[in-house]
Amino acid sequence: MKRLIATAAAFAMVTALTTGAAQAKAADPVAALAAQLKSAHGVHFSSVSKLEPNLGFKSRSYGDLQFGRSRVTASDVITVSASDGSAPKELTELFGEFSDTPSQTINLKGATYMSGGLVDWLDLPAGKSWIRLKGKGNASGLGGTALNALSPKELRTLLKSTTSKKPGGVVNGVATTLYTGKQRLDLSEIGLDLIWTTNWKLWIGTQDGLIRRIATHDVLYAPPSAGQRESKVVLSSDTHLTGWGKKVWIDAPAEKFVQDLEDDLLGKPNVVGIINLGD
Repeated sequence: MKRLIATAAAFAMVTALTTGAAQAKAADPVAALAAQLKSAHGVHFSSVSKLEPNLGFKSRSYGDLQFGRSRVTASDVITVSASDGSAPKELTELFGEFSDTPSQTINLKGATYMSGGLVDWLDLPAGKSWIRLKGKGNASGLGGTALNALSPKELRTLLKSTTSKKPGGVVNGVATTLYTGKQRLDLSEIGLDLIWTTNWKLWIGTQDGLIRRIATHDVLYAPPSAGQRESKVVLSSDTHLTGWGKKVWIDAPAEKFVQDLEDDLLGKPNVVGIINLGD
């Protein structure tokens, strides 16, 4: 009996020590991200997005993000959209048939450059293949999600809303911890009768603390109002991050191919009114 008790005690001690060692090795995700933010370095991503109600198309994005000292400073993203032919009549009447041409979007130094895809609908001057919008763009650089998990400050805030934390399995060959959480934003505070809810999941490397996968489920809900039924739009996105720390340098397109977006370019299509996605 004494031997059994001694063995059990030894096992308990070893378990405690090894568990403590494993926990000590687990990196802080915010510190790990901050350590990656070096000029001319970055990360590669690929993302798949889905919209409900189904508007008859799906999209896949991939590209590179360039870091600065505290955040993503530039992104170069290719988006490929595919239509299944079931787009609502309201959309095809307004915009015509969807283009399957891939689009490229570059965010750099406070400007967004776009080519292909939707840009093909615009009547650009001869020799121009890019449009430039100043002061626009997705801060996260990830295209399919507005969740900015690649800013140390915003990542720290995001992780505070974690509701569960558990082993996340292996993602791209890396053992991960799965963080799950939820955020809710009442847009009535800025005059919009809408509620935006984001359910998010982060798969973070258990040993290196780097984000390996981001999944978001964004719900935009409009409660019923006078003469209007309630409506809901859901955007789901699943993003994988690879190649952390690789060298990345993103340049703007050559100026001779760029046209600044002006009102007179928006004559095609001429959109009047809105589409009620809740019908």
